[in-house]
Amino acid sequence: MKKLVVLLLASLVASTAFAGLDTDTDMMGLYFDTQGDVVCRTAAFLTHVNGYILYTNPTIPSTRGFECALNKTVGNTSLTWSFPLPSTNVGTGSSLIVGYSVPMPTAPATLMATCDIFFLDFTPVDFFIGPSVPSSNSDGLPMVMLDDFSLMTVGTSVLSGPCAQINAPECMVVENEDASFGAVKALFR
Repeated sequence: MKKLVVLLLASLVASTAFAGLDTDTDMMGLYFDTQGDVVCRTAAFLTHVNGYILYTNPTIPSTRGFECALNKTVGNTSLTWSFPLPSTNVGTGSSLIVGYSVPMPTAPATLMATCDIFFLDFTPVDFFIGPSVPSSNSDGLPMVMLDDFSLMTVGTSVLSGPCAQINAPECMVVENEDASFGAVKALFR
């Protein structure tokens, strides 16, 4: 029994220590890989880093676009966007309000946009994903466009705090967990 408890605790620690594709449906986040596994990384001054806005575990077969904002902590790092299909982005500043020229099929990790992050800071940079300004909803969340041009609210795995970090001394991106470590530990008393 003790081995089972140790294995369970080790798997809990491993699952919270490393990022992974969010298992909830209809989520959006910024990742440093296209599979949705990497949310923290290091970068040298004056380097380019690719970031990817991913729509994960979609419940719709295709999307015509999305809206969100990607904010960062104060600094000199600059962001430049590109999209997987010919698109129109009417967002300004940190907001992305994007319509694709044709419907884009979805996948478990659907690439919505690629961000060229030109890292121009000597301090860590945190990224926060949220609603665009202006937003088409009052929920304070990103949205995706359906085939009929209506909008659907999607969640973010991080409700407060950064969704991705560069050069953080310790990765502070933590998925919103429904069960605490104490609650799991209490199962074995």
